[in-house]
Amino acid sequence: MMSIAIRKPGSLLFLLGSAYSSAARDSTVDTEALTAGIAEAIGERTPLPFIEAALTLDEAYQLQHQVTKRRCPEDGGGIKAGVTSQSAQKHFGIDRALIGSLYGDSRLGDRCRLPFVEGRMLECELAVLVDSDGNPKQIAPAIEIVLVQFSRPDDMTAENLVLSNLGADSYIVGELQPWSPPYDEVTAELMLNGEMINRAPVTDSLGGPEKSTAWICREAQARGFAINSDTLLMTGACGRVVPAEVGHYSADFGPLGKLSFEISG
Repeated sequence: MMSIAIRKPGSLLFLLGSAYSSAARDSTVDTEALTAGIAEAIGERTPLPFIEAALTLDEAYQLQHQVTKRRCPEDGGGIKAGVTSQSAQKHFGIDRALIGSLYGDSRLGDRCRLPFVEGRMLECELAVLVDSDGNPKQIAPAIEIVLVQFSRPDDMTAENLVLSNLGADSYIVGELQPWSPPYDEVTAELMLNGEMINRAPVTDSLGGPEKSTAWICREAQARGFAINSDTLLMTGACGRVVPAEVGHYSADFGPLGKLSFEISG
């Protein structure tokens, strides 16, 4: 079992701040304590505990499965892609996108209403339903709501993003329709109170839904994610990631359909 040092906000070690000594950094807790603390913070939408470990991506993915199982003990909602843009990957010093799990209890539908939560962000995405072999069956417009709450800037690493399940919070899925590519000409638009706040081609994320679906399935197999006969994939952000502010939102994905939602203060 790996031993990993953590500090939780509000603890004595947290309050010591920069005076936290090298000797204190050597104190460790087991991975069960780490994953339980992260899962609790995700569920309560509070800042994550400090993470004092230098994980590899392989180790982070192993622990991510424990985090998501604690956060959502029932069957998961699917698999999501994150850090899909080349600029974001360069920032984190990685050469590929990352994946995480969707929480089965956090799926929302068209015309839903959400409470305002400080720090949440919105991503225009596509939702693809695949069979157990990873073959696409259906596709729908989608919005992912992301909340990344590291307690300090130094914890914002690719490995810690994986460990904390890429900030997965909630996701909105529109009406599913039969898979019928190509989708190269489809554009996603998001409006807030009638004003355009994002517009981008769906090829903006991993080359579009055909390529992103295939990549996610390959990566999922390599990282120990299960793909069953009705696994939902969220294929990554198209265009800007925008703050989830109070107001009425409408998303238009052209031939793939529309959806709307409201965030109330």
